Amino acid sequence: MNEYLRFVKKLKPLLTTPRLDLILFNQETYNEIFSVCSKQEIMRLFGHKNEQEYQIELDRFQGGFSTYNLTIQFFQLIEKQSQKVIGWAGYHSWAKMHFRAELFYALKDDDFKHKGFISEALPSILDYGKIQMQLRRIEAFVAIDNTASNRIMQKFGFKKEATIKHRYQFGDDVDTDYLYSLFPNPNYQ
Repeated sequence: MNEYLRFVKKLKPLLTTPRLDLILFNQETYNEIFSVCSKQEIMRLFGHKNEQEYQIELDRFQGGFSTYNLTIQFFQLIEKQSQKVIGWAGYHSWAKMHFRAELFYALKDDDFKHKGFISEALPSILDYGKIQMQLRRIEAFVAIDNTASNRIMQKFGFKKEATIKHRYQFGDDVDTDYLYSLFPNPNYQ
């Protein structure tokens, strides 16, 4: 059996929901993927549609997800019915020594949006952050004009703390975001 097939067999869902399998990715996962998989295998594993998506992933890996005090822990969202990679959700900027991380989520295509996939995945991911990662503070930055994500923050009990200007820049456009926080453990409020 080749290294890719051995590796893929190890990628079992850590969490599941009625419609999704959630496969854990972290720095070690990325290190193994890029050491044992070919470019075509990596593109298949991540559900890349083109060379540009692969290059973004390669740049992320080569740039490094982890530093001495920050790392990532996130889940690839696989739709059970189609077995397609539909997106990601989890934590970046995880400051382990401070028990804090930033929540993020993204769906690959508009076809997957407005179907409740993120709302379905978040309870498991938030529980994972609280229990496995021992997070005491979860932050999220959401563009003020992203109505759907602002609703999700409220739905899951996040509190708006601030408005942050010029947090992200996309070409010539700059984002103004709301900073949300969630304290999953009542002992650390």
